[in-house]
Amino acid sequence: KLGDAILAARLESKLPAPTRQWYGNADIEDAYRVQDTVLKEVLHRRGGKIIGRKAGCTNQSARDLLGLDGPFHGALLSVTELENPARIAKEDYPFIILEPEFALRLGKKLEPGAEPHTAESVSSAVDAIVPAIEIVSSCHEEWTAAGPALLIADNGSSYGWVRGEPVTDWDMESVMAAPVTLSVDGNQFAEGSAANVDGGPFEVLAWMANKTALEAGNYVSTGTTTNVHFAERGEVIEARFGPFGRVIVEIA
Repeated sequence: KLGDAILAARLESKLPAPTRQWYGNADIEDAYRVQDTVLKEVLHRRGGKIIGRKAGCTNQSARDLLGLDGPFHGALLSVTELENPARIAKEDYPFIILEPEFALRLGKKLEPGAEPHTAESVSSAVDAIVPAIEIVSSCHEEWTAAGPALLIADNGSSYGWVRGEPVTDWDMESVMAAPVTLSVDGNQFAEGSAANVDGGPFEVLAWMANKTALEAGNYVSTGTTTNVHFAERGEVIEARFGPFGRVIVEIA
């Protein structure tokens, strides 16, 4: 029933989804099973494929906003990937939150193993650093009160992402030191860095690889590096990632 409600919201714009009976649910294993079902049906109906994973709530400010005690993950889909610069319509989403994130493109497969992955051990699997803006939304009426299971079931609240140009000349130190700024209509709104996610992007990748298999060519978006922005129609939002480029989203 929960999966059907989320699918009706995502595919048929039946919003908000009637999910209140599950608010506060903490059955995380069931939530990921619902997420898998939802993703399979979205891809069946819309085409495309899974091109990677996204990590959510990888810093304390995000966890405080949603009342959660740890990160979660969802999928990145080819059908909701946008190239930079992007123009999106406000009416296509329940609401729009934009998050500037470092994504990591994998040159080889990672998967859970006998020994836990670490930031250092997964770094050799990364072949490019990709600046990105995640488009976050939710089918739940009071999404900040819905609880972890409902957010996970709704693909970790991921409704798309804007992918910048991959950078192949990098090292861990340059990534961690890269400043990030988020501007709205030319005015700086927030600033941060890769270090604002738990342990940095490579630590987030290690956490993800300990949870699920990641294929060569996959992207892993590692969580917001600044305060998030609730976007409105007519705005132009730009995220700058120091030497790793910039990503621009216009809201129509």
